[in-house]
Amino acid sequence: MKLRSLLLGLLAFVFFACPDKDDEIPQGSLNVEATIDGQAWKASGNSRITTVGGFTVFAIGAGATDRSNIALTLDAERTGNFDLAGKAIWTTANQLVYSASSGTLTISSIEGDKVSGTFAFKASPMTGTGPEVTIANGKFTNINIMR
Repeated sequence: MKLRSLLLGLLAFVFFACPDKDDEIPQGSLNVEATIDGQAWKASGNSRITTVGGFTVFAIGAGATDRSNIALTLDAERTGNFDLAGKAIWTTANQLVYSASSGTLTISSIEGDKVSGTFAFKASPMTGTGPEVTIANGKFTNINIMR
């Protein structure tokens, strides 16, 4: 199960770390927000649904202008609640990577090629040691779904 979660997380990272020119969000489209360790954070989001090895992967990602980003990975395309332990990644502007140790994502709507929802999670450094990061009040609104 850990290997599957890590694979899903890495897959989400790859989807959003190397976007195609056609997949880029227009400037000013800050449709994802959260509070990260007490600081407001806003970013542009996108999502992708694909099948890998017979598994559905629903990857939601958002990147800020300072290069920090959040990647959330699900194994189903549906509304409802999802456990984010091992399925969410926070990368700082300095490219330090944190993996969710606990948290929840709620997909409130999937309408056509748009998805909206909320999220919150606690994350620990993936390498080395360090303090846990708290991502709270996360919200994404009408982000594009690429298929």
